[in-house]
Amino acid sequence: MPETLEFLSLNIWSVLVAIGNLLILFLIMKKFLFKPVNQILEQRAEEVDKIYSEAEDIRTKVKLDKELYEEKLKNAKAESDQLIKSATARAQLRRDEILQAASLEAEQKKQKAERDILLEKKKAINEIKDNLSEIVIELAEQVIEKEIDPLAHKSLIDEAIEELGEQV
Repeated sequence: MPETLEFLSLNIWSVLVAIGNLLILFLIMKKFLFKPVNQILEQRAEEVDKIYSEAEDIRTKVKLDKELYEEKLKNAKAESDQLIKSATARAQLRRDEILQAASLEAEQKKQKAERDILLEKKKAINEIKDNLSEIVIELAEQVIEKEIDPLAHKSLIDEAIEELGEQV
């Protein structure tokens, strides 16, 4: 129980030192922080007033120039419509050229791919023929080396078929 009382007790000197530290901190901040910040804020306010007055001058000038620009805008709109039409026509022609070139290139690539496929197919067939002939020769050698026994003959044929199936 005495431990909790010490924790809750009030020390006058600690309170006085904290108040003194707070007072010193306030005076330091007032001298070095508040005055410069207030000066900066005043400068900013003057700059904002200046910007507003310049903006008002510009607004009146713009109002006078607006009529002149509206006249030019009408002429420019007609001219821009004409430019847009001609640009659209040129773009469509270019698009057609690009599409035609792309389809021609695609057709050429397709034909080349078909030729490549045929060549690869011929190569594969030739390789299979070579492998088949080698297997047949090996089988014939094995048959000649062994007796012609119906069971041995059947097992050799089965082995050759399995090897052929694995290679294909």
